[in-house]
Amino acid sequence: MGYRRDYDDNAIRHGVWSMRAELLNPRTDSYVAWETKTRLYQLKWLIDDTLAKSATYAGETEWLEAEEKKRVWEILNQK
Repeated sequence: MGYRRDYDDNAIRHGVWSMRAELLNPRTDSYVAWETKTRLYQLKWLIDDTLAKSATYAGETEWLEAEEKKRVWEILNQK
């Protein structure tokens, strides 16, 4: 059996970006913002738990280091 992907990366990203926009919108009231933030935390914990339980693959450490360097450069260039 070959690899089958039952999810859409773009739909997942779109959902997170929508929650981000809602959370960071200055017109969003604190009730809605807090509800949105709790949903983001729940997603984060699910992802963290899933990654912690998964195996480590060849090249993963190098890939993570390269991606972290990119993120650091992006953060530094924002200031």
